[in-house]
Amino acid sequence: MQRQIAKQKAFLTMAFGGPNKYSGANMRKGHAHLIEKGLNDSHFNLVAGHLQATLEELNVKDELIYQVMDIAESTRNDVLNKF
Repeated sequence: MQRQIAKQKAFLTMAFGGPNKYSGANMRKGHAHLIEKGLNDSHFNLVAGHLQATLEELNVKDELIYQVMDIAESTRNDVLNKF
């Protein structure tokens, strides 16, 4: 789990404009095994919902939450290997 946390932190840092220290697989390759096990839009929605709820709980301004959620949404097709 520690390895997963480190990868996720590095990816999110890069995705939201921080330094690019992410060295994991691209989103399509990194999630392919999960798609084979049934990963779908409902799972993506749950993760995105947790992200939004966390930002709200931390009293992040709505404008910034919208920006974060737009960035998160922009990864959907790659995470779910859609075209």
